[in-house]
Amino acid sequence: MSEPFATLADYELRYGAVADGDAARVAALLSDASDMLLSAYESRWGAYVPGTRPAFDRSARSVACAVASRAMSAPLGLAGATQYSQTAGSYNASVTFANPTAELWLGRSDLKRLGLAGCRIGSIDAMTGADRG
Repeated sequence: MSEPFATLADYELRYGAVADGDAARVAALLSDASDMLLSAYESRWGAYVPGTRPAFDRSARSVACAVASRAMSAPLGLAGATQYSQTAGSYNASVTFANPTAELWLGRSDLKRLGLAGCRIGSIDAMTGADRG
């Protein structure tokens, strides 16, 4: 893919400023998320041509940011941990990570926003003897 659907600036507008050390990681995740969106589009509709599916074009930027944000939600130092607890005296804090492996994934709501979910109906015209030749 030549250009990701979303930029670091798009991500920061939605999720706040990114720490200096995380900017390259977020940019890479946005690029990976864009590739993932294109793969989903191509599986459903074939080659991507901007403007042919307006729902996809309108939502691709925000969905790419959401996919990257889910991957950024688990701290790198705790990769793979699904739950983390910390106790100090009589105080206890507990956190459960929704995406502990920091994987990129598209949910059903993402696919709906992109116009890539739901039923579709197709047909094939019947062939007659006159069509053969």
